[in-house]
Amino acid sequence: MEFYKRMPDENIFIDIIGKWIVDILLVIVIGIFIAVYICSEYKIVGNSMSGILNSGEKVFVNTTVYNIKKPSRYDVVKFSAVSEDGINEDYVKRIIGLPGETVQIKDGYIYINDKKLSYSLAKDKIVNAGLAGEKITLAEDEYFVLGDNCNSSEDSRFKSVGNVKLSDIQGKVWMRISPFVRIGFV
Repeated sequence: MEFYKRMPDENIFIDIIGKWIVDILLVIVIGIFIAVYICSEYKIVGNSMSGILNSGEKVFVNTTVYNIKKPSRYDVVKFSAVSEDGINEDYVKRIIGLPGETVQIKDGYIYINDKKLSYSLAKDKIVNAGLAGEKITLAEDEYFVLGDNCNSSEDSRFKSVGNVKLSDIQGKVWMRISPFVRIGFV
């Protein structure tokens, strides 16, 4: 039964090294593709999302997801808004109101199309309704965003941020990467 034994390759080391090189290059190319086209890193500034995201933590933002689908209620998004000083600032907030809906804050609670929203992430009643004290009707490309720490957040309730246009949304926050002990999905 000697004829069943496989003959060793003369270039077995070259085959093994070649396969390793191809595997390593493939991993590097996939990593670069993900880093450039799918996600970007962002450092959280401020405590408006405290609890889920604290000041100084770093997150990955999926920058391509909203090219495929539209943002959903409760997505945590990174967006830019022009401040009253004319400076373009980045924010991370949670989407509460969707295009075409009416948003109002009454008695510390959020109402969407006159129905109370069961928003379990808000720990306290909202003290300052801001612009949302009156009904706000969102255009077909606008979203209403709030920070999870509603009483310490600059968000759609205030003129400095206002309703967020789809074109201003840079991506969906999907993973906390720093500090190490809090790594996880958002």
